[in-house]
Amino acid sequence: MSDPALAHHAADLGGPAAEAERARRAWIFAWLGQVFAVPPSRELVAAYRRGEVAPVLERLAEDPELAPGIAAMARAVDAAPDDDATTARLGIAFGRLFLGIGGPDTVSPYESVHRCGGRLFQAPASEMAALLAAHDLSVAAATREPPDHLAVELDLMARLIATDHPDRSVLLARLAAWVPTFCELCAARDASGFWAGAAAVLLAALDQENRDADFAFPQSPINQRRIPCRSSPRPN
Repeated sequence: MSDPALAHHAADLGGPAAEAERARRAWIFAWLGQVFAVPPSRELVAAYRRGEVAPVLERLAEDPELAPGIAAMARAVDAAPDDDATTARLGIAFGRLFLGIGGPDTVSPYESVHRCGGRLFQAPASEMAALLAAHDLSVAAATREPPDHLAVELDLMARLIATDHPDRSVLLARLAAWVPTFCELCAARDASGFWAGAAAVLLAALDQENRDADFAFPQSPINQRRIPCRSSPRPN
């Protein structure tokens, strides 16, 4: 999801009540997919601080379940004195957290790593590839990322929510199996606070989907389109 797409999705929050609620929920997952895919660009940092994204997040923060995480992200965005400093600070934090620069403090964004003993390209990757194919979707080859990257799963979740597709419950079950642990690690290891806040928003959004779908969320820690994802070294 590109930076301009955020503004586009933000405009979709209006409309009849049921459609507006679906658009709101879909926007949250599409936005979080971007948050966990790449560090924010300078343009996106500016949108967070005073641009078109800021009022949308303020509206989302009216939900008391989402508010603490969004507030943490806002504090992280405002911690540096200007857009350039914020962009640099968050870029470094992203590298340390997700790209392996942080060594033992790295948090892997791949489902296989969390469910298969720290190994990449295991069964979750092939299962996600099949789920994407069932919806005429695939990960862009240029990204060189496996299909069980969190950003890909969240992007697909946004699409399934937007169309009210029954596979939403299938993907919710997948996310429930590993995302709580991922989010706990983000909360413990993210020095910037930005992705720790995003993890809190993600857990709240998943819990809301769980209640809507009547799915048992664990307590423990369509056209042919390409789902965008980052291109980066794999974390250990």
